[in-house]
Amino acid sequence: MYQNWILGHQVELAEMLNGRERRALAQRRLLEIYQKTLICFTLNIAGPVKVFPLSEEAFSIGRKRISDALEQADMHVLEEEILPCSYGMEAYWVVQEDALEVKKVLTEVEEETPLGRLFDIDVLWSNGSKVSRQDIGYPPRTCIICGEPASDCAGGRVHSVDALQKKTVEIIAGEIQRIGVSAEMAGRICRMAMLHEVYTTPKPGLVDRNNTGAHQDMDVELFEKSARILEPYFVRCVEMGAKRHDLPANSLLSDLRPLGIQAESDMFSVTKGVNTHKGMIFSLGILCGALGQLLGKGEKPDTAALCQRAGEIAYPALEKDLAGMKESAAQTAGERQYALWGISGIRGEAASGFLSVQKYSLPILQKELAAGSALYRAGSVALLYLIAHVVDSNVISRSDYQTQQKLQEQVGILLKKEPSPSEDAILELDRLFTEKNVSPGGCADLLAISYFLLFLEELL
Repeated sequence: MYQNWILGHQVELAEMLNGRERRALAQRRLLEIYQKTLICFTLNIAGPVKVFPLSEEAFSIGRKRISDALEQADMHVLEEEILPCSYGMEAYWVVQEDALEVKKVLTEVEEETPLGRLFDIDVLWSNGSKVSRQDIGYPPRTCIICGEPASDCAGGRVHSVDALQKKTVEIIAGEIQRIGVSAEMAGRICRMAMLHEVYTTPKPGLVDRNNTGAHQDMDVELFEKSARILEPYFVRCVEMGAKRHDLPANSLLSDLRPLGIQAESDMFSVTKGVNTHKGMIFSLGILCGALGQLLGKGEKPDTAALCQRAGEIAYPALEKDLAGMKESAAQTAGERQYALWGISGIRGEAASGFLSVQKYSLPILQKELAAGSALYRAGSVALLYLIAHVVDSNVISRSDYQTQQKLQEQVGILLKKEPSPSEDAILELDRLFTEKNVSPGGCADLLAISYFLLFLEELL
């Protein structure tokens, strides 16, 4: 499952070489300005994808540990810079102290935990020459897989990139399990979940890597921009939940709503008014608030506990927003559907603790993956089970209630005949949904939630 975490830009050789040159220029600039000891921090990440959610978390942990170590050693930092680059994140510190003493302090950071094996902390004299580990009495770095000298394994290409990536993910995940999930990591998991949802292909009537389905105003690139701009919002939801962990869960929604309103504005600013993730802002925001409350209480955020807490947080949205709603007072499509047919939409799903996800999509996703399916194949199948069992308000909005029921019945019949439908069968559904101009966007949101819970479970 480690491949699911390595989601990001693939660096080409020319970009990597340009990156090395930019790094050298950055070092020369800081050395010329200060003429003091310089620290350069990067990560040792094998393969073409250097920046992905777990590596971002590892970099954040490493940067904090370096800063803490310098402070504890009473070393004077004159300058600190962070350069987020697609070819690998970089951080620099200029310090007053002797380079040998700095190297001793920071080598301890590399040695104190397994995660430190992925840290590449260079310490340079004011003339630009590096201090080696041997200069301070330490042996050369060892391979993360076999323990032999790393230079020998790298030079001889002893281990495959696949094996190195797998070990890298294990090391970072192991450290997160040891120290706990941060709010920033939760935000990254949300971004992952939303990206994996749009990348899942094929999907009936939805934007995927094959086509834009029933949508003329959005594509994969737009979803990528939206997911990126919303990541800080989910971080804030976790932080809000942790801050309010001692309050009743059903009181948290009023604190989350202003954050969600701002997140919608941020989303529309990058999508030019297109609704890419409004459902995610509500549902994943509530799940992140629930996660923050559980973490704040020191409780284990497993799927059952997390969904139960999310349901408690979301219940006021169902009780206050929709209770007693009449068609004449309805202002949104969701409110009208509730007034006419009692369809509670995403509010009802959230208030139930995402029962459809727990009952249908997440178990199917896990079953397909256990049987050896790739993630997007498993996601395509899981989505069909949601379509077959969930009344999707998006489909009704783009057609009518009867069309939604007929399509739901058709997918249900397919699943009875073929519990794990072929790709051709899913492609045929894609053609049908697209021709009818319907898009099961509500079910797509529930698929993203399924991914979120799957990845959080894996990490914990």
